[in-house]
Amino acid sequence: MNKNEFLNRFTNKDRLILSNIFDKINLAIKVQVPIYTNEFYTTDICIEVKKLSTLLGVKIETYGIFENSERNMMAFSYEGDNYCYFPLKLIKIENKSKFNKLSHKDYLGAIMSMGVNRNKFGDLIVIENSCYVAVSEEIASYILNNLNSIGKCTCNICELELTKSNIPKIKFEELNIIVSSLRLDCLISSICNISRNRAVELINRGNVLLNYVTEKEKDYNVSFGSTITIRGYGKFKLFCDTGVTAKNRIKILMKKFV
Repeated sequence: MNKNEFLNRFTNKDRLILSNIFDKINLAIKVQVPIYTNEFYTTDICIEVKKLSTLLGVKIETYGIFENSERNMMAFSYEGDNYCYFPLKLIKIENKSKFNKLSHKDYLGAIMSMGVNRNKFGDLIVIENSCYVAVSEEIASYILNNLNSIGKCTCNICELELTKSNIPKIKFEELNIIVSSLRLDCLISSICNISRNRAVELINRGNVLLNYVTEKEKDYNVSFGSTITIRGYGKFKLFCDTGVTAKNRIKILMKKFV
């Protein structure tokens, strides 16, 4: 598969990002050793690239430190090669203020305001007064040496070893909903507890993202494992079905990111 054939497999994706990924894959084939990206990619890109593994002739693995990471680095190699190293670090940012709380948005904005490209760091997990961030190895020192406050809050920042005890788990709130089908508008209506018409309005306005891409087809059939982001309502993962009702409606377990 040449680069143009690879790029044409994707729609509505950044072609420069995809071109860089293809170059990494091509390098792995040439040198016959595992090659790693130094950037993080959203789930939709990782899923679509991994689908092409056989056609590309490489084994593809992803890693973002956290369980069920939404942003991951990728590694490419021949079948049988072992992956032993991803160029990333885990940093912990601790808010020392007793009076001001910081949210996910505050930590994200602080790192972005330093001029760090969003692709250079992965998920941010906020637990109480601390934020855990997966960052590219090449910018870890820069963040560690320069981030000492967020707004009016003084912060301590340090690097953590990648041990099981140091890696927090993403927290979810479980939601049980009942739908007539897995159509996008049906799911939005039940998740948000709004009418079907109101759900369609949200979809038409571009307020609904499916696997991080705006989806405007109200009758799109959503698959399990998909992530649905609804502006103003939150981010959800369509986890699994748990049975059917007496009226043959589908019982669904959703997980809301908290």
